[in-house]
Amino acid sequence: MSIQTEITRLQGLRNALRAALVALGLAQSSADLEDCVTAVEGITNNGAVAGTISNAATPYTVPGGYHNGQGTVDIAPTEKAKLVAGNIKSGVTILGVEGSYSGEASKLQAKTVTPTKSQQNVTPDEGYDALSQVTVEAIPAEYAEVSGVTAVEGDVLANKIFVGADGQEKAGTMANNGAVQATIDGLTVTEYTVPAGYHSGAGKVTLTSDIEEALAAI
Repeated sequence: MSIQTEITRLQGLRNALRAALVALGLAQSSADLEDCVTAVEGITNNGAVAGTISNAATPYTVPGGYHNGQGTVDIAPTEKAKLVAGNIKSGVTILGVEGSYSGEASKLQAKTVTPTKSQQNVTPDEGYDALSQVTVEAIPAEYAEVSGVTAVEGDVLANKIFVGADGQEKAGTMANNGAVQATIDGLTVTEYTVPAGYHSGAGKVTLTSDIEEALAAI
């Protein structure tokens, strides 16, 4: 083999090595054989790197250099221990683990309430998660249906209380006349105006003796 042939062979090997190093970003396209050797000698031998990921927001950074293909990057043991079916919602699969968690059983309470004139907020007592049932009792007699009431204040004795058609208490205004007593003489007073209001039924309107006396004098 001639010297020229050997030089040509070495140049070909240099070019091939340089092209590989340039592709890896370890050398310039103008690098000579010595530069290529220096670049190769500068490659770190990482062997079988072992890395872990313990936080979804923090990726594992692979170190630059040579790796022998035996290295692994795994989830940190403490985090992997959490990847169990009971910690994952049913119907969801995370990293090959199918969830089975369907929620904790709720502690429910049943309640019975009686209607009042005031608003009521029905909520579960302390120690309960929610209400399973609310039973509303019948409306008490004192809260009976009154929409058909037609009486107004003037129909009820003064100072007597009644419930109007709107369900509100009201005071009557009708005058209590009791047993009204009145007379007419048939001559100058021929009629009596009965006052508006309540009458006990014992009142009387009587005729005086004026007419009788007038007739006797004829």
